[in-house]
Amino acid sequence: MTQRLSAVLLASLLPLACTQAAALDAACPPSTVGVSDLGYSSYLDGAKVRGSNIDLLEEIQRRSGCQLIVRWYPRSRLYAQFFSQQLDMTGASLRTAERDRYGTWLPYTYTHFELVLLNKDAGKFRSLAEFVERSSARLNITRGILYAPETQRQLDRLQQLGRLEYVNDYSVVFRKILAGRAEGTFAPATIHLINQRQFGMIGKMSASTVAESPRTMVGLYVSKKVAPEVLQRYADALRSIVIDGTMQKFHERYLGAEITRNLYHDGTRDILAALPPAR
Repeated sequence: MTQRLSAVLLASLLPLACTQAAALDAACPPSTVGVSDLGYSSYLDGAKVRGSNIDLLEEIQRRSGCQLIVRWYPRSRLYAQFFSQQLDMTGASLRTAERDRYGTWLPYTYTHFELVLLNKDAGKFRSLAEFVERSSARLNITRGILYAPETQRQLDRLQQLGRLEYVNDYSVVFRKILAGRAEGTFAPATIHLINQRQFGMIGKMSASTVAESPRTMVGLYVSKKVAPEVLQRYADALRSIVIDGTMQKFHERYLGAEITRNLYHDGTRDILAALPPAR
């Protein structure tokens, strides 16, 4: 699988789970879902796409009865496809005003970006501002990722100081850290853990939260071209997945129990309140 615009059709995988539990509803048209490299949320394992977001989509398909066809895109191309109505749905997405113009956001989990540094460069930084001012360490981050405004201001300061570089994907980030061309990155556990494991860096890096980047919700965007009754099916499926703890179990599978507990330390009330009412 190349990093160029490519498609991985999971129609043969996702309906398989449905045939074991509940048949697909022929009255519900298939939807095409775009996903990209987001660590344990969605990643390529040979010719297959895996991750907690893929598990979630399979479960949405099973509970809604609507077929989902997953396509893989470079992160920088995914939203261009969505905005041009080439996709019915996106995978894991933060909410923005621009994206709201093209689709309805359905939250299902949380994420928390962390400052991840080699142990020799790690410190007790309570904020990115402290890191900018008290450290000389360099960060690499990827293009196409949305950051909170307060976070972006500090990243811009780092870039002006020559201590920040944007690259195409996180595998490049960690290769450059291994090569001594950067000392860290800024990413959630779903992303930095898989790369630490793949590049043999577990135990060699430390992750910490910072004041400028609070925990935030993650959701799916459903295109406004999707019929309201189909959108409701997706929303109802997501609601049940959140309520019965299935989403937390998906996270535990990849991130472990401790990180999952921290993500859901105060429950799922905010997520459920942000979903459309059940019908």
